[in-house]
Amino acid sequence: MDRASLITLIHVAKKDLHLDADTYRDALRAAVGKTSCRDMTQTELSKVLATFKKRGFKVRSKPQNRALKPATVTAKIRAIWRLMYAQGFLSSDSEAALNGWVRHQTAPQNGGEGVANYQWLEREPALASDVLERLKRWHRREMLRALGLSEREKISYDQTCQRFKSHIAASR
Repeated sequence: MDRASLITLIHVAKKDLHLDADTYRDALRAAVGKTSCRDMTQTELSKVLATFKKRGFKVRSKPQNRALKPATVTAKIRAIWRLMYAQGFLSSDSEAALNGWVRHQTAPQNGGEGVANYQWLEREPALASDVLERLKRWHRREMLRALGLSEREKISYDQTCQRFKSHIAASR
């Protein structure tokens, strides 16, 4: 183990063992005769770590496969908006344009006053889901039109995305 990793582990051990500054320095002095990791050789650092392990410190590795936090509904809305722009279905991928569309879509459900910023939809999960589904339906219609298919096609949004992606790849 390299020097920096040893020092990091020693500092983690200090915290995990709830050692105050004086007790920590005393433990270092008792182990190798020095009171600072900075002044220690790699061998001395290893000896200090071994001492802390004897006192009950357990080295834990970070979990490698942390589950990713699921994307928020507003993140999905923004991602689809950008995708629609990249696919040529929108003239702007700006947040101002997205906010304008969201304001227009939410006005009827919000007493005539649309939600001014799409990120505010986080506070209204039902409304956010409705906006996401509306955007997906619009995107699906645009992709079907570009594929020369009827809007009445009995294929899901995900299947439509897959077909459109294949169509784009084949036309390159």
